[in-house]
Amino acid sequence: MADTWRDQLLPASFRGETFLIEDTSVPVGRKVQLHEYPKRDQAFAEQMGKVARVHKVRAFIIGDDCFARRDKLLTALEKEGEGTLVHPWLGQLSVVPGACEMSHSRREGGMVSFDLTFYPGNAVQNPAVKANTAKMLGQTSASYWSGALDRYNSAMAKVDTARINLIGLQNQVTGVFGILSGQFSPLAGVIGSVTSMAQMLINAPGSLSGLFTGYFSDLGLSSLVPKGSEKKSSASAAAFDSYTTAVATVSSQAEDASTINEVAGGSGGDTTAAAQALSDLVQDAVLVQAAATVAEMPVVAPPEADAPAASLEQQLVNPTERPEVPVADDVIAARDELDEVFWQAALKSDASYYPLVNATRQHVVRHLTAVAASGVRLETVTPLETSPALVLAFRRFGDATREGEVVQRNKITHPGFVPAAPLQIARE
Repeated sequence: MADTWRDQLLPASFRGETFLIEDTSVPVGRKVQLHEYPKRDQAFAEQMGKVARVHKVRAFIIGDDCFARRDKLLTALEKEGEGTLVHPWLGQLSVVPGACEMSHSRREGGMVSFDLTFYPGNAVQNPAVKANTAKMLGQTSASYWSGALDRYNSAMAKVDTARINLIGLQNQVTGVFGILSGQFSPLAGVIGSVTSMAQMLINAPGSLSGLFTGYFSDLGLSSLVPKGSEKKSSASAAAFDSYTTAVATVSSQAEDASTINEVAGGSGGDTTAAAQALSDLVQDAVLVQAAATVAEMPVVAPPEADAPAASLEQQLVNPTERPEVPVADDVIAARDELDEVFWQAALKSDASYYPLVNATRQHVVRHLTAVAASGVRLETVTPLETSPALVLAFRRFGDATREGEVVQRNKITHPGFVPAAPLQIARE
């Protein structure tokens, strides 16, 4: 025998809290706006779409535990967001609870009545745009490097190479060669020495800029290479390894770029102009490489709800796998340091070159701000007693594998003895 309609009814609930339903109502059909006109016999019915199904539910809770169940239902009704309503006649519905009414009566002891209102869920969200800060930075970096090459070529075109003092030029670009050796070691190996670099600057200034262009091409940074001179390469020195490595690299690049600014004079106008042109080119190359490093740093997605932490014994056997997230304080420090270097480089630029440097600076700041916003902040914690880093990490994060993070951040001498002193630990 087939089930009757009573057998097909579902137990009513909202967000898992059960109740009984006396009766329900919901508008159905379509909205129609009737337009009537003076001195006309015919009217126009304009269809306006489906009627919103707003559920009106007359419900009640009955029993010795009615007050406890009432409080649970109130919590479910007052929670923000959508929830699942199990409707006895209509099945599961995604709804948003609205204004409801609760009533008690002495004559109806042991029962609480509700007039519930549920609005349709799954509302269409307004379209939103999220900027790809990494790609925007890559595009502005390409314009920046193109402008740097033009500035270098223009500056060298004004230099009378016959009037350059080779010894004086070597003295002025010694520091530049040191930066070149640290940041662009393959190029330093090709050039050989300060003397060779000075002679190359005198005899073939275009070959120096060509070396940088070839270097960026070998890195796979095709956006920084002029059209027609690309080289196919699968390697990329700017490839992202970890946030710790990337932040350290950016800080090193910012420090080196800050030491290249104005060269000392005293060896003649043409000698100083050539040294300054090379200094500016190397500084621009370091900043472009720093921008490429920044662009490779991803913006991590918000973490999902964590599962219950395993015991310390279980984590020793099966370590917890946790995706790396940036430390916001470190990223912000690197951002501010690089921002200052870009700003100083922009201040010594002319009117045509300044917008290129400043645009790159702004996009570097914007992307690093987005990276920092997706990371964790640090806070100062003082343990009550000396304890191993493994135990401290487990107590703090529920993850014993993060002991290395505590040791490295606070420069702990021995991981088995973390002193009861102020420590910098991620705020999670």
